[in-house]
Parts: sequence; C-alpha cells; structure tokens
Amino acid sequence: MSDIYVVMGRTGEYSDRSEWGVVAFKNEEAAKQHVEKATHRAKELEATKPSQWEDLQAHLKKNEFDPNMELDYTGTSYYYMAVELRP
Repeated sequence: MSDIYVVMGRTGEYSDRSEWGVVAFKNEEAAKQHVEKATHRAKELEATKPSQWEDLQAHLKKNEFDPNMELDYTGTSYYYMAVELRP
C-alpha cells in the first residue's frame, strides 16, 4: 500500500475554526511545496486587508493555490498529512 499527501487549510480558533481539504498529491515533496506556496500567497492576501474588523472575505482575492481559501483575524495556515491509499 502507498500513501497520498493531502494538503489542508485552516483558519479561526476554538469552535469557530474551519478546516478544508485543498488538494492531494502522490508525492510528499509536491505536497510540501504546495503548502509553502499556498501559505506565502495567503500571507500576501492577508497583508492587503484594510483592518481586522472589516469583512475580510470582501477583500479576499483568489489564492491560485487554494481557490476555496478562507480568512479571518487569525490568518490562514496550511499543512499536509499522509493518508493511506487503498485500491
């Protein structure tokens, strides 16, 4: 059996936290690189928000590495995990 590597996004904290699947890779290095790219782009987008109190989604531009990116006052982070791939 082999593994696939699932890139996950998350934002928020406690009961207000959101997590979502972004993309999966057969190659761990590809997943790691995607996490780095998505994180870098999310930080760029977060830096363009006018203030933490305004509607962040209204100022959110598309993250080409995560088209479903969510953003709140905690920012957005990414990670990957290995998941067993069965036939």
